Amino acid sequence: MKVGIYNHQHMQGSCPICRQTYVQGMMQDALSCQSKAHMVYGSDLEFVNYTDLGDYPPENLDRPGFRRMMEDVENNVVDVIVVFTLSKISTDINLILDTYQVMKDHGIQLITALDGKKAMTVLDKALAKRNSQ
Repeated sequence: MKVGIYNHQHMQGSCPICRQTYVQGMMQDALSCQSKAHMVYGSDLEFVNYTDLGDYPPENLDRPGFRRMMEDVENNVVDVIVVFTLSKISTDINLILDTYQVMKDHGIQLITALDGKKAMTVLDKALAKRNSQ
């Protein structure tokens, strides 16, 4: 099974120590995502990392790592995407739902390091509510 890990870390400030702290945070988040993937899907996993480091506004999904991840989703390169929290995608619920819909359309699961597959249950309910309006 091929697992994509998407990680977006906001980086504020330009001091070298700050940058090191942000990168260390990304590494910790990625390890948490890998751990959750192993807990949910077992040990025979191949990981692909998609990373964006920088101050992208939450409504801007035009990020290099995110674009590459979505291309792989649309080309069915991965089976599941793991994010530390949904806010790593965006804090705009509509953008999260749009992203999740594309993943669902391609049979790709989306889980979080904190909530596992429960994230999909919540997103499925939110999609159903949005689509019924």
